[in-house]
Amino acid sequence: MKKQFNYYDWLVKNKYLKTTLFTISFFILKVIRLLIKIIPLEKKSVVVISIHKLGDSIFTFDAINSIKKFFNEEVFIICNIDSMPIYELFFEKKYLVPVPKNYLHFGDRYSDHKARSLLRKLKPKTIIDLTGVMTSASLIFNSRANKIIGFNRVLFKGIYDSFREFQLGNHSREIYTNAIKDLIPIKEFNESIKLTDFSDRILIAPFAGWTSKEWPLMKFIELSERMNKDFNVCIIFDDRKISEDILVYLKEKKIKFVKTKSVAELINEIKNCILLIGNDSGPVQIAALLGKFTFTIYGPTNPKYHLPKGNNHLFIQTKIPCSPKETERLCFTDGGKNGCPSFECMHLSTVNEVYNKIISIIKILVY
Repeated sequence: MKKQFNYYDWLVKNKYLKTTLFTISFFILKVIRLLIKIIPLEKKSVVVISIHKLGDSIFTFDAINSIKKFFNEEVFIICNIDSMPIYELFFEKKYLVPVPKNYLHFGDRYSDHKARSLLRKLKPKTIIDLTGVMTSASLIFNSRANKIIGFNRVLFKGIYDSFREFQLGNHSREIYTNAIKDLIPIKEFNESIKLTDFSDRILIAPFAGWTSKEWPLMKFIELSERMNKDFNVCIIFDDRKISEDILVYLKEKKIKFVKTKSVAELINEIKNCILLIGNDSGPVQIAALLGKFTFTIYGPTNPKYHLPKGNNHLFIQTKIPCSPKETERLCFTDGGKNGCPSFECMHLSTVNEVYNKIISIIKILVY
């Protein structure tokens, strides 16, 4: 994968430019906030900004649960429109405010005036930013809220009344609880949906948020072929285009598959399974939230920071010299997104290794 030039990292390494720009940015953003708060406006709600992909949305649950219990009043959640069905599993729909995709620009890095209008209509007195990137900074910088709490890059520090830099902690969930823990007691979210209908179906989800986290599709198909002899196996595809040759092959081998067009459809399919096998991805986190067993194939991300809660979630990872270290969430190429030439850590895990590990636990944990 071609290495992408990261302007922010380049800026941070240039000490003079960093100091100058950060000082100017802090001053301008503080002045904007001070001036705009002078204008009187009725303020009544607490608003959480949580614009994330599927898996990271679930990682915010501890923080959001803590916020709701602390304020004990209306707490609105502004979220990615694709993540709304996940939040609907546990939070009332009337308090969820999805941001349409066409309100976000430049690779979802910038929130436009329409997105800011959604926030303005909620009349927030307190905003808690659990997004921590330019997407949320561009959404909240001119808000009239009395208080803005959260984390972000230092460049945007001037927006916040209570600011924290990114802090990892012991799991990705703590990225979000660390942003609020100085002001709000943390109340861990331990709920899951208990489904009463039994299903013996094993779902295989072969995709992830980015390519470097994906075990090769043909290996997943070979795994499905082997497991299909003894178990009720079904491959679940998302709305990405799948080669017609692959679909024909699956039909010839009588391997069941289903294609989902939305996150709501994905959730409904996962409800009807007992085990989900996949990469480090949203479907694995959703399955755990629905009380399912999961098996995850890891590569450039560290299981320590991404495994779902509980004892029913097992994994395999082929370690190579550039794999993330014990205290690293991602490998040095930003989880394979920035300069990894071959994704060896994913390709080296064999079908045989994965199959044997799955079979050794299926009969104990599931059947």
